[in-house]
Amino acid sequence: MRLFVALGWAGGSWEVLGSEGGGLLYRRRGHDGSALGERRVHPPPEAWRAFWERLRALGVPDWEARYEPEYPVCGGTTWAVRVDGFQSTGEDAYPPNWQAFLEALSELAGFRLE
Repeated sequence: MRLFVALGWAGGSWEVLGSEGGGLLYRRRGHDGSALGERRVHPPPEAWRAFWERLRALGVPDWEARYEPEYPVCGGTTWAVRVDGFQSTGEDAYPPNWQAFLEALSELAGFRLE
């Protein structure tokens, strides 16, 4: 399975991409897109299994395709999650279990994503 998660806002952004066989690449960027740092990690197979199980338990594959607030957005936080054929995006609106998803992703990476 392949994984891509990105979160961006006026002050910068971060993204995580990778797969079980290739590991994870974490990148942080500044508000102008400049690279602020990069880190590669290789979670063990049991960490990947726990992560996929957690995503299913959280209902991530059932997330809506798009989340938006009912008010107009100007310069808000945007995000995207892609796992194989599944994709969900949003701008200043999130699925109800978004924080638990970020915690699961941080556990997989082995450090807090921010």
